[in-house]
Amino acid sequence: MRFVRGFTLIELLVTIAVLAIVTMLAAPSFGNMITQQNLKKSTNELIGVLNQARAKAALERRNIEVELNLTEIDSLSENTDTTMYWMPYGKTHLTPTSETEITYGLNGGVVGAGGDTTFTLCSVAGGKSQTVSVSKMGTIQQIVDGVC
Repeated sequence: MRFVRGFTLIELLVTIAVLAIVTMLAAPSFGNMITQQNLKKSTNELIGVLNQARAKAALERRNIEVELNLTEIDSLSENTDTTMYWMPYGKTHLTPTSETEITYGLNGGVVGAGGDTTFTLCSVAGGKSQTVSVSKMGTIQQIVDGVC
């Protein structure tokens, strides 16, 4: 009689059970990682849109307005010559206390700003936040991590 090498049914079931347990332990961490990445992506895209609007205002010598949505929507309006649009991604949202629009003037500064303009993005699931502060001159001064 010849000895055949292979898995027994018991070994296969134990391996599947161990794999299921490891997957169940990793799933919540993976969800938190995706939430944090959406927060970072939203913050980086907000900074990119603000910098692009400022450069466009100074280059074209006209006011450029940036309109911000509080939450993710199905379809974002197309940018026009004088208006740019932005929205957060995933479970990230712009807090209601944040500004929802900003206008850059001919020199690249913020039109009508008495001080710094702040935008706070909050991650619903993780409870983490990032605050972007724009000076009167239009430069992004800081990105501060915090909690919602």
